[in-house]
Amino acid sequence: MILIKLILVLIFSVALLVLTLSDKYQTSKRVLFLALYVFIVALIVSPTLADDIAHFFSIQYGSDLVVYVSISVLVMMSAINYARGDKQIEVMTKLIRELAIKDVKKT
Repeated sequence: MILIKLILVLIFSVALLVLTLSDKYQTSKRVLFLALYVFIVALIVSPTLADDIAHFFSIQYGSDLVVYVSISVLVMMSAINYARGDKQIEVMTKLIRELAIKDVKKT
């Protein structure tokens, strides 16, 4: 059981390290990632903490809480990625129009 906990903590540590070393993320996002990391590690190290938090929110099991939070984070990440994709399409369309107009003016 301890080996699995160590492996999980190591995986999340590497993920946090990769995300925080990226220049792409602002300080607020780094703090959010750090808080999420601390929360995940706390749940891995002390599973009874998940049960206590779940009972506080009137959820029967800590594992149910982890599933609910995981689904919520997945939905939020999907929505953010969808919005980013739409924004990129708008920018690309604008650039293509500008290039097309520029080419027409040359000829």
